[in-house]
Amino acid sequence: MILKIGDVLVLDPDSNKRVRVVWMTPDRASVALYPLDADKAFPELVPAAALEAGIRARQTRLIPDPFMVAVMEDQLKQMHKDRRDRAWRLIRPLVAEVPYIFAADRRGALVSDAVERARSGSDPDLQRVTKALAYLYLRRFWQRGMTANALLPDYEKSGGRGKTRKAGESKRGRPRKFGNQMGVNVTPDMRKVFSVAYSRYYVSQVKGKYTLIGAYRKMVSDFYSVKDIDPETGQIIHYRHEEIEAQGGIPTFEQFQYWSSKDHLRLEIKRKRMGEKLYDKDMRGLLGTSNAEVIGPGSRYQIDATIGDVYLVSRLDPNLIIGRPVVYVVIDVFSRLIVGIYIGLEGPSWVAAMMALANTAMDKVAYCAQYGIAIQPEDWPAHHLPGALLGDRGEIESEKIDTLINSFNVSVENASSYRADWKGIVESRFRLLPAKFKAYTPGYIDVDYRQRGGTDYRLDAVLNLDDFTKIIINCVLHYNNSHEIVTYDYDRDVRADSVPAIPGHLWEWGIRHRSGALRAFPEDLVKFSLMPKDRASITETGVAFRSRFYTCQRAIEERWFDKARQDGRWQVDVSYDPRDMDQIYLHVSGARIGFEVCTLTDRSRADRHLSSWEIDQVDQRDKHRRADERTDALFASANTDAANERVIKEAQERRGPPSQASAASRTANISRNRAEEKKASRGTEIFRLGEHASGVMRPSAEVVSISGRTMPADDIDYSAPSIDEILGDDDGHRA
Repeated sequence: MILKIGDVLVLDPDSNKRVRVVWMTPDRASVALYPLDADKAFPELVPAAALEAGIRARQTRLIPDPFMVAVMEDQLKQMHKDRRDRAWRLIRPLVAEVPYIFAADRRGALVSDAVERARSGSDPDLQRVTKALAYLYLRRFWQRGMTANALLPDYEKSGGRGKTRKAGESKRGRPRKFGNQMGVNVTPDMRKVFSVAYSRYYVSQVKGKYTLIGAYRKMVSDFYSVKDIDPETGQIIHYRHEEIEAQGGIPTFEQFQYWSSKDHLRLEIKRKRMGEKLYDKDMRGLLGTSNAEVIGPGSRYQIDATIGDVYLVSRLDPNLIIGRPVVYVVIDVFSRLIVGIYIGLEGPSWVAAMMALANTAMDKVAYCAQYGIAIQPEDWPAHHLPGALLGDRGEIESEKIDTLINSFNVSVENASSYRADWKGIVESRFRLLPAKFKAYTPGYIDVDYRQRGGTDYRLDAVLNLDDFTKIIINCVLHYNNSHEIVTYDYDRDVRADSVPAIPGHLWEWGIRHRSGALRAFPEDLVKFSLMPKDRASITETGVAFRSRFYTCQRAIEERWFDKARQDGRWQVDVSYDPRDMDQIYLHVSGARIGFEVCTLTDRSRADRHLSSWEIDQVDQRDKHRRADERTDALFASANTDAANERVIKEAQERRGPPSQASAASRTANISRNRAEEKKASRGTEIFRLGEHASGVMRPSAEVVSISGRTMPADDIDYSAPSIDEILGDDDGHRA
């Protein structure tokens, strides 16, 4: 069994002593273990062979990481981010000092030097740090998974999580030490004033006009004082408001700052004040970079995209041409193994890049099985995230990449503009993969594309998205396991072992000898963290997302749809896979992997097994159809109106001139007139079967009623009485 950095082990089943693998030597002879349950501990170097022997003997066992939690970057408070980033800036040089940071005789000096540099540096947040604080951050880093998010504070364990304290008569918070005023509790009305002042003075004014303290002072001037004009000078003078003073005084700046931060997104406010371009240039967090040497599988991946040179057709209708697909490829730099792919219609973007990165952590056996391709685990063994990722500025420089950096400790590197050669390894694969299928693929674009007299390859398209994905998977499997890289740059150890330059062989050799940088995470956690997010609405008919409706167990148990029907709809955060919209993933706070699966309801059964792009295509087609039919519907409505008007005109002509009789005489015999009309209608309305179907009238018979009175059968009224007959208002009396 192969140990990896980050694995959590239980060494002794009797004591449940848990340790984490925080480092291993390049030859894998020794590993550094950190005790997870000790208050003040340091990593210890132990022989790897003894650990693996214990695992084989089932005395030592691997367990899930107890500190692994999905952290969404946009859901973190700015104060928590600032504390995390300050801690990371302090210990980042220390955690890079391997293996010396694990040696007891070197660690103290390294920590002292790091603290001294921080105190004497230009970073004001680090000028008062101590050695004890550095050790605290180091232990937390090793204990909680060795990512930047391991340094987040534990504020969620304190107080009433997510609950706002109700304002009562007693003053909340620390009592004032100075002055006679007791202070005031912030009420909902005060928060509204804070919000108005914050937006009016701090956000929407000319940038730089008001600082936060300036906005607070302006709020006090406008809302918490009495204004008067000095008759001599004409100046405006502000006085204390006696009623406000009697209630405890004005709110403090700290209260204004706290509630404004709670009710507004501080980073977005700063972005608006500075302007997007200036903020992105000077204030946005710098993405990670790494110049470390690539020593084994997982040290660095490269990612890039291209537009496939083949036209595809729709899975809904093979006669509909949907254009060319986008192909993302992720390659391990050391072995050249293709570790992840994405084939879809999403243009080169962060969404598509994240789908490709999520694929790197997927079980490839299950992934290939989705397309009917059966493989063994050794045919495509990559299901890990790298230590570093190199990609294009367009996708990788997005702020959404922070989730990848802080949740999975992946260092992100950006290729400079016009420097595609920095990603030459992955870009060269785009020449190799099509070479395997271009000769026999209908719709493939050749060199005469768009030339005068050239073939229109769009008309030759027969492959749909699933077909093309199968072809790419087959080509990747061939490349990983059979293609020899003639120009591979061997290092001494690889050449000494006579390893063929085939990606699968290089990966396997690297796993045995240099796998220290590989990181394995739960597949669901990686995919959920990297999937695109959006907002859905809770309605009486389900969770509405992109005009489709979903449901989940939580919504049913908590009766969300009943509440939406009675109290109105509300919005929730969801993640989704654009390739398959049968499910969306509802964000659930407080869970280890915080989501709940929502599935399509029967109301949206027609959209099952469709991708986001195919659903959009269906919507567009329906809109075109309705637009085309709108004119025909208008003419059909006009024809119906004309036919009805013709019937009315004929009836008026048949009646002739209006009767000159009185209204009373015309309405006096409505019941009798109705009975005669019924009698006349029965000859044509009654059903006649068998020998009576010819329409010959049967002889009338006498029927004896319950009262004993005999009456002709044709005089019996089988219909229920009308309301007028019941009330006796039809003709003034009951018939």
